[in-house]
Amino acid sequence: MKDYKTKWLFQRLTAFVMIPLTFWFIYHCVNLSSQTYEEINLFFFSKLNASLFFILMISMLYHSKLGCETIIQDYIKSESLKKIINFTISVSIYLFMILIFLSLLTLTF
Repeated sequence: MKDYKTKWLFQRLTAFVMIPLTFWFIYHCVNLSSQTYEEINLFFFSKLNASLFFILMISMLYHSKLGCETIIQDYIKSESLKKIINFTISVSIYLFMILIFLSLLTLTF
């Protein structure tokens, strides 16, 4: 993404999405800490909980990708090194997104 205004907007949008979802997740983590394995599985079997968790994870990954790209753009001078690092970050992030999707898909269906 070359347009800095768009990057800035998406960075803020993902942060806005993550704020309430992070509180939701922390609240449920505290509750899950005292539950059994079966009860924790039931939490993720819920399509609503799985969907909210998926949105949180995707937002978090994309937010971190944008932040890393900004840091690389600001502090690394070599254009070829920038391309290599950005490519590595992008591939890693998208693989994590696919892995999260497949993991939640196997849990909920």
